[in-house]
Amino acid sequence: MLNFTHCSKTLFIIFYVKNKKMETRMTKRHILKEVNAKSMCGMEIVVEQIFENMYEKNFVEAGMEQNWLPLSKIVISDKVINLDQDNTFAHPRTGKVFKVLNS
Repeated sequence: MLNFTHCSKTLFIIFYVKNKKMETRMTKRHILKEVNAKSMCGMEIVVEQIFENMYEKNFVEAGMEQNWLPLSKIVISDKVINLDQDNTFAHPRTGKVFKVLNS
């Protein structure tokens, strides 16, 4: 039997093995943060950029302060879009090219 308990920073999973209570802790690996993006004609939009938990990636103890590293990926309308090397992307609906401003 699996029971899930969620708190703000960590997901605790409690499970039973041969009637012994076991517990494991999992930290969040990714979050979304709103960032601004601007087209060459000056139109600004807000998109969500994916950030990764740097400590989880480096296998440092989860109890430490979390530090989020921006990935070269954004989310628009539930679609993950990879950014080009210069932080630009083509909007999936309009085809306009936008550049993600410093996050």
